[in-house]
Amino acid sequence: ERGRLPMAEDLTKEAAEARAKQVPILILFSSAGCHYCEQVRSEFLIPMTRNADYDNKVIMIEVEAGSSTRLIDFDGKVTTHGEFASRYQVYMTPTVKLLDAQGKEAAIPLVGIITRDYYGGFLDEAIGAALKKIRGAADTRSQLSAVTTP
Repeated sequence: ERGRLPMAEDLTKEAAEARAKQVPILILFSSAGCHYCEQVRSEFLIPMTRNADYDNKVIMIEVEAGSSTRLIDFDGKVTTHGEFASRYQVYMTPTVKLLDAQGKEAAIPLVGIITRDYYGGFLDEAIGAALKKIRGAADTRSQLSAVTTP
């Protein structure tokens, strides 16, 4: 959705969309009252949602690290935003992770925001690396099936 970074509710939906489009899921792990989280959201991620170029590159959602908000995990199990963040070893916010449709990390996470001037470039690099990994893996699978099918 343009101009919005939705809170994660049901990761099986994002996973299905990510699988269909062969794109990563970008998760902003934030916390309430975190000024830097607001900065990443409003200065970088929301503008990206308005740019159609990202529609076929990434799916973006937010998880509030300390929250007990209900969340359906990649495997369909009910958890909370806080438990999910703990499982992904998020100890500092903002943390941006790029995951594949199975919930595996597909790029090096961006932890904190040190250099605002370069943050957009770091985000694009991480998205590019995750895309390459995901689409590269898909290419390998199709090549393997082509080789093994008589």
